[in-house]
Amino acid sequence: MFNIGEDNMTMRKFLLLFLSLVFVASISQAKIVNDTVYQIPKTKIVPVIDGIEDAVWKTLDWNLQRTYNVGDPPTPTDSGEGLSGMSKVMWDATNIYLLFYSVDDVIMEIPANATWNQDAIEMYFDGDNSKVANGVLPDPGDGLAPGDYQFTVPHFVKGNEALSHRLVFGAGFDSTGVEFKIVDVGETKGFPGWMLEVKIPLQNLGIDGSGITAPGLSIGFELQQDEADVAATGRKGMSKWWHHSNNSWTNAALWGDAILSTREVDSTLVINKTNATINVDGVMDAAYKNANRVTTNLFRVGDPPTAEVADTDPLNSFVTAYPLYDANNYYVFFDVTDAVITDIPTNATWNQDAVEFYIDTDNSKTKNGVLPDPGDGLAPGDIQVTFSHYFKGSEVGRLRQSGFPAAVDTTGFAFKITDKAEGGYYIELKMTMAGLGIDPAEGTMIGFEVQMDNSNLASAGRQGMQKWWHNSNNSWTDASLWGSAKLGSLVTAVQQKNPSVATEFALGKNYPNPFNPSTKIDYTIAKAGLVKLTVYNLLGKEIATLVNGVKGVGTYTADFNAANLSSGVYFYKLQAGNTILTNKMVLLK
Repeated sequence: MFNIGEDNMTMRKFLLLFLSLVFVASISQAKIVNDTVYQIPKTKIVPVIDGIEDAVWKTLDWNLQRTYNVGDPPTPTDSGEGLSGMSKVMWDATNIYLLFYSVDDVIMEIPANATWNQDAIEMYFDGDNSKVANGVLPDPGDGLAPGDYQFTVPHFVKGNEALSHRLVFGAGFDSTGVEFKIVDVGETKGFPGWMLEVKIPLQNLGIDGSGITAPGLSIGFELQQDEADVAATGRKGMSKWWHHSNNSWTNAALWGDAILSTREVDSTLVINKTNATINVDGVMDAAYKNANRVTTNLFRVGDPPTAEVADTDPLNSFVTAYPLYDANNYYVFFDVTDAVITDIPTNATWNQDAVEFYIDTDNSKTKNGVLPDPGDGLAPGDIQVTFSHYFKGSEVGRLRQSGFPAAVDTTGFAFKITDKAEGGYYIELKMTMAGLGIDPAEGTMIGFEVQMDNSNLASAGRQGMQKWWHNSNNSWTDASLWGSAKLGSLVTAVQQKNPSVATEFALGKNYPNPFNPSTKIDYTIAKAGLVKLTVYNLLGKEIATLVNGVKGVGTYTADFNAANLSSGVYFYKLQAGNTILTNKMVLLK
């Protein structure tokens, strides 16, 4: 609440006005990446439950399973070889949707075994996120508390999904409206394994998805992957998203947190706007955490698609891109996982370890501006650039070699490549909007595609490819194969600190204070949910929104730049659920 020492009419008028205002948190289009919370965006498109990744699914990034050593105590599973998993989850006012990619080199069906003692996917939902260990008895083995649900989908029900509801969901759960589908993913389509797509009505889980109450709602959540490579031995190993304990099936306190996020998704990627200063040094700035992440979705590319022999799971071969823009520049940070980096300077850039990036500056989706045949190049305004890892250390002067055409003014462009300690590399890219010919206005549409080229053997050249949108190998000459993106709204750069130690809400004093023109504001969130941090002048007029999105538990820092404001007293307000905190700051120029 206000703590105002000045006793003057202006302040009293402001206080009266301020306290009389009713603030309603608006729905933000930004997804704030937070490793302590599983972000579940709201979909505008209802996916078809067919086990196939629809266009709307592609605009979400894959969340990889975190731990492959599961048990009490944890024990290794398959050494991470031949087993990995990743997931995507969406919601709307009626349902929650899940897509799980179980990457498994050997699919074993053992109908005689318990569902969890073979190749299966387990899903855990705690609708009120109460984290109750057990509703009746605290001992493992007594089952879950009321309102906590565990579902296990074994691979062997493939083809009989509609007849398997009782087996998967149990007799005590209302499976009305539930759908799920299993599809195998062969060598010619992707990493070997199988895809599971699920639809569950929110009301069946005790979740209210109606009106404005759902955005920002926190639920308990866990995903587990079970594996059995040998029928006689039963389950060989597990992977999990959140906790390594094997007692999740009886203890919801071990589950992680998920948020029904305020980000809305459809078949067009939204590229968020930033007001942060980004240094192109191959090191991820905090601002990139506010990007809507892009991950590769197609792991066998070609006409027809061919198997990748370089790496066979996302733990060894994967790309995540973080696109952002401001009034002057277009930024992309690529995080490349590559178990074996092979530099082949004598090969063409695309015929070795590299990342290809495609930009259709007007999203015209033109196959070719002159001739329609593959091989004749791209239409004007369509750009394909390839950044080979061997450029590392000699980036200056390589812009033309990467593929920027002569018609593009590369003044102000830059890129930097750095290696990752854990294997792989980073590429950071900056391009000017003027040089690309892109209108930096919110809502501008552009074409977008990301491709990873992979080569583990110098003698063999490129051994595989991954892509975000389309599995054809003709993207380099046909922009109609690229996906679409649009420039979104401003998202203020926010840094998170000490994510798991917050016990109460707090709004710190800005520093420095007085300030000119920039200051920082620390705030602490004690319960995951929708958070809004705003700045007001003495008349009670809102002049800036620093934060408007979902936050997990933790302490954060927001930046406020008042370069365009005049000297004076300003107030900043934190609203999180029913908590409202306000402080005063002074701009002195």
